[in-house]
Amino acid sequence: MAVSALRASTQADGFGVIHPAHTVIRFSVVSHWRITLALVLLAVASICLLGECMVFATASAAFPPKSVVWRAPRRQPVSTPKQGRVWMPVLAETPKLDLIERMSDGSFARSAYFDVSLDLAEDADQAKADPLQAYQEQPSHADPFDLVIRPSAGETALVAPPAPKSTRVAKSARPVPVRGEPINVSIAAPLKPASKIRRLVSLPAREEPLRNIEGAVDVPEAEFASLARELGTDSVKPGEELDMLVEDTATGDTQIVFARHVSPRKGERLLARLDSGHFRTTAERHLYDRLVAEAAAAEAPAATKPAPHPQEVRDLGRAASAYPKLAEHLARGKVPSTVGLQVVELLKANNIRWSKSDDMPVLDVVFRKGEDGGDELVSITLHEGETERHFYRYQSTEDGQTEFFDHEGRSVSKSLMHKPVSAGQQGDGFGWRVHPILQVKKFHNGVDFRAPKGSPIVAAGDGVVEKISWEDGYGKFVRIRHDGGYETTYAHIDGTPKDLKVGQRVAQGQVIAYVGSTGLSTGPHLYYELRVGNTYEDPTKAQMPAGTVLRGRALDEFHRQVAHVEAISQAIKTTATSAAEAVAHALTPDTERGPQ
Repeated sequence: MAVSALRASTQADGFGVIHPAHTVIRFSVVSHWRITLALVLLAVASICLLGECMVFATASAAFPPKSVVWRAPRRQPVSTPKQGRVWMPVLAETPKLDLIERMSDGSFARSAYFDVSLDLAEDADQAKADPLQAYQEQPSHADPFDLVIRPSAGETALVAPPAPKSTRVAKSARPVPVRGEPINVSIAAPLKPASKIRRLVSLPAREEPLRNIEGAVDVPEAEFASLARELGTDSVKPGEELDMLVEDTATGDTQIVFARHVSPRKGERLLARLDSGHFRTTAERHLYDRLVAEAAAAEAPAATKPAPHPQEVRDLGRAASAYPKLAEHLARGKVPSTVGLQVVELLKANNIRWSKSDDMPVLDVVFRKGEDGGDELVSITLHEGETERHFYRYQSTEDGQTEFFDHEGRSVSKSLMHKPVSAGQQGDGFGWRVHPILQVKKFHNGVDFRAPKGSPIVAAGDGVVEKISWEDGYGKFVRIRHDGGYETTYAHIDGTPKDLKVGQRVAQGQVIAYVGSTGLSTGPHLYYELRVGNTYEDPTKAQMPAGTVLRGRALDEFHRQVAHVEAISQAIKTTATSAAEAVAHALTPDTERGPQ
């Protein structure tokens, strides 16, 4: 009772009782930031620790290997549609150029030109046993499997490596240069019958109408008429080049499918044949390069060469002994034996030899094969460090005789003959002697050759007959001034040919006199004398150039011929470059080539 009264009085007075609202403390970030920050840090640390534990547990656990299903999935057989032929890029072993050129009689003929570069500093892979082996072609095998699965004794069967999977012929390798009008080329339409592409080039030394070239190409006149309309000219001028890619179709037709015209003034133009038979200028260079590569690869292999005759065997043996490194490289470069012998003889005539292996030069050899099958050397370029020496074949006279000249028009293919009478035997030599008649010691300015009376005497080198006369000591004699500026005298002769005159030009080896015994002579013999300026030299030991030195119009014509040969060599290099670019284009993926 007393308690109740006390509680009532307290509530009435407001003392002694705590209200529930006074026991709640409200939360706020501002007033409780320390506690909030601690909770957040604790949560982040827990999460990081948990993640590290999971990574460690995952890395140390071993994964069970996957099961391999050996059963191949079923698929419906699908027939592969027939595809056009795939062009396989092939490079020609030796760069070749089929040239249409005017012959000396005015007719046109086709000659095959070759350019071979020989680096004598490199080791040749050719065996050194027999120099003749390299010049004899091996007979072709009738059965192609003989080279693959039927090796001969001691040989290993050849196994072709698998083609790389990434190698493929891109669609862009068959572009259509002219939209709406397809090109009439077999590679642009794979369903056409296979055809053969030939490349013929015209590099005229003087302006040639297209109708003159027509006869050597065996292409209908309408082809050249259509080509001339697009070219805007009916002739090919000096300094210009006209390449024609001719197609021999399976139906027997012949047509020009592509042409390339190069002019110093207008540059290069490519012309493609359309289905309509007309030509249209195009910029699709890689199509032209591909056709050039096909033409080079389509060349038939050379026929088996006959065994060399005994004289050629001896000449090849001497060449291999004198220039062993050169002989190996000539054989490896597929240079015909006749051309190789010409190279060696030309080097010998100019006393060109190499004493050390590091002095070995690089030789560029240009030769040609005529329609008659004969081979002949056209030019040689020797690259010796920073210097070059050029030898060019040139016909300097109207008698058909050809020589080799340097870049200045000086003959390099002849040297002064040491013995101008083939039937003679050397007697008194050059130097002091007792004169057989005067019986006094006297210097002998020349060399004596004993020979039967009437034996022919030839000019020791090219030159002009300077004098035909008589002197007491010489008797009757002939004197020739040579193009090199020196003189040779042929004394004690019996006479000269009736048609020989003073001022007449003679060639080396031409008969100019006959052995006699005129003047102070004890019997039939030839006195042979060489005078260089005011000095006498021993004619049996002197190494003197004995060929022609071109001057005036002859020199101008020679320089035109040199430019023609250099243009041929450049055209051959262009052929090799075009073929290489075609191969590179065919083997380059679309993604690397970019948009066409």
